[in-house]
Amino acid sequence: MKELQYRTFSLKTHKKNWRIKKPNVCQFELTFKCGLHCRHCYSDCYNKQEYIKGELSTGQVKFLLDKIYNAGVIWLCWTGGDPLTRPDFLEFYSYAKDKGFIITIFTNGCSMTEEIAGYLKKQPPFVIEITLNAVTKETYEEISRVKGSFEKAMDGIKLITQNKLPLKIKTQVIKDNLEELPKIKEFVENLGLSFRPSAFLHARLNGDLRPCSLRISPEEILNLDGNKQPLDNDCQLSLNTEPQKPITENRTPNSRLFPCAIGGGDGIHIDPYGNVIPCNCIRGPKINLFEKSIEEAQKSILNWVRSRRFITDSKCKNCSIRDLCYNCPGKALLETGSLEEPVEWFCELAKKTVKLANC
Repeated sequence: MKELQYRTFSLKTHKKNWRIKKPNVCQFELTFKCGLHCRHCYSDCYNKQEYIKGELSTGQVKFLLDKIYNAGVIWLCWTGGDPLTRPDFLEFYSYAKDKGFIITIFTNGCSMTEEIAGYLKKQPPFVIEITLNAVTKETYEEISRVKGSFEKAMDGIKLITQNKLPLKIKTQVIKDNLEELPKIKEFVENLGLSFRPSAFLHARLNGDLRPCSLRISPEEILNLDGNKQPLDNDCQLSLNTEPQKPITENRTPNSRLFPCAIGGGDGIHIDPYGNVIPCNCIRGPKINLFEKSIEEAQKSILNWVRSRRFITDSKCKNCSIRDLCYNCPGKALLETGSLEEPVEWFCELAKKTVKLANC
């Protein structure tokens, strides 16, 4: 009953804010700092002191929280890096909680402490999402590239479960942990949680292509856990789901460059320096919130996104299965240097998804 009530509230609120052109959701990157240096991480290139030292102060975070609140945002997602690495995390968490935000926290779990877990037990977030990429020390630390991190991650999960905090665990599937997926699935389900793997990697924010070399093949994605089905549209692999409707290639091409949600006006994305940016992958144009209002920033970003059209003869432009492809202008930009250039790995995945769905 509670879940149904929340869904009804969420849907009504989203529809209302769409009509009055207000954002509902804010994804707020609090820091690039993280205690791990995962091989596949797209932001680890900025997990360095030279970039971290210029990030927002406690007072600046609170100032932006006031702005976000006054703009009508309800759902607040704190991400990074790892937001729990900030020594002032509980101070502005309390500030945000007092304002009534529905808060999601993304973390690797390694930075969870008894103090933080104890406080969150009294003032719980909507959910804590942890990325767990292995359940053996050897594989975990091969991926994280930090000795001792496996025990910290396990301790973090233990603190969260002992304090009965709302938890989701997701897994980034890469070549390094593919064989360990059954063990990860068993571990997660033994906690009473759903196994949530994703296999979508892209280049780092500085264009470093090394994460792309860790992608598993399209065939491996579509056969994960023996489940031969197309992928969910939310970029999460859903294992053991009901068969989906047949997919055809008779789709009407769309000349808009951005077919994704960032053009919908439903949310805003803030970087660790107080800039509104289009999304995780596209870091510009950026509008500084110490100079502009949320409304002005959102309008500028939306105008930029919605006005983009293909200006090259990219094969993505007239692709009949583009709306089934998990590539996007942001991923393309990081990997190819162009918003319009196709990424062959995603092309192959889309083709095989269509073929498999119609078998």
